[in-house]
Amino acid sequence: MDVGGGKDMVRYNIFIAGVGGQGLLTLGRILGNAAIEAGHDVTVAEVHGLAQRGGTLNVQVRIGPGEAPQIPRGGVDLFIALEALEALRYSSYVGRDTRIVMNKFIWPPPLAEYPSMESIIEKLREHGLKLYVVDANGLSKKILGTIISANIAMLGYSYAIDPGLQKLLEYKHLEKGLERVFRGKVLEANKKVLKESYNEGLKLI
Repeated sequence: MDVGGGKDMVRYNIFIAGVGGQGLLTLGRILGNAAIEAGHDVTVAEVHGLAQRGGTLNVQVRIGPGEAPQIPRGGVDLFIALEALEALRYSSYVGRDTRIVMNKFIWPPPLAEYPSMESIIEKLREHGLKLYVVDANGLSKKILGTIISANIAMLGYSYAIDPGLQKLLEYKHLEKGLERVFRGKVLEANKKVLKESYNEGLKLI
C-alpha cells in the first residue's frame, strides 16, 4: 500500500481486537496521539460487544485523510490481537497483505468450548497470512511483575515488524503517544516495556 505523504495518501488501517480489561482503548488512544504527533489525520473508533470485563471489543485506528471511522472488511493493514479467540472472531477484516500480531493468550469464554492455541494458529496460517505470535503477557510480567502493560508490549512488537507503520510514525512518536496518556513512574515503566518489546520484535523479522 502507498503510505506516502500528501493529499493522495491512502489511509492506513489498524484493527485492535481483544476483550474488556486488556487496555484496547488505551492502545487506540496511544496510536491516535502518535499519529497526531507525526502530523497525520487520524480517526479512532471503538466498537463494543459485551461491555463488561471479558466482553468482546475492537478499536479501529485509521491514519490518513478521510472521515469514515470503520475499516471495511478485508481492508486491515495491521491487525493487533491481544487475545487469540478474538483474532479468529474478526479474521474477516484481514486481507491478503495484512500483518497479524497475536498475543499468545486465550481468555476462556464462560460455559463454552473453545479451540486450542495451536488450532487457532493453524487456522490463521492456512491462508498464507503473515502471522506473528508473541508473548506480550509474559514480557510485561517479566519487566513489571504484572501483565497490565501487555497492550504496550503488543505495540512495541507490532511497530517492529510492520514497515508500513514505520513509514508513518517514528519511534519517538510512539513515546509521545505514551506521554499523552501516562505520567511519572507509570510512564517510565511503559516506555521500558515498549522498548523491550520493540527489540524483541526486531528478532522476529
